[in-house]
Amino acid sequence: MKYLILGAITEAGQQLQGPDLESWMAEIGAWYEKYGSSGKLADPGYQLDVPRTAKTVRASGVTDGPYIEAKEVLGGYSLLETASMDEAVEIGRTWPGVDRGWIAIEIRPVMPQ
Repeated sequence: MKYLILGAITEAGQQLQGPDLESWMAEIGAWYEKYGSSGKLADPGYQLDVPRTAKTVRASGVTDGPYIEAKEVLGGYSLLETASMDEAVEIGRTWPGVDRGWIAIEIRPVMPQ
């Protein structure tokens, strides 16, 4: 089964700069190496640009910015392929920064085609 991991960067995570940010990015790189080589990472996905570059399309027109008002911003996504939601959640818990409150990880099943 495939599970989409959505990374929502918290306000604390958005404040990281300099060596702290570089260190976090290195941890994330190591996470991708670990799960990429395990076969659990079906697609590494992509990091998203900052929210101010987004456009939102609604019936009423197109507006600048992200699609919802939130203090957390979607930072990127990856696709896991695991045997169960429990396994996907366990992998999600290992995402660098979750333990420090810098990012929240949402895991959603991908509908079979």
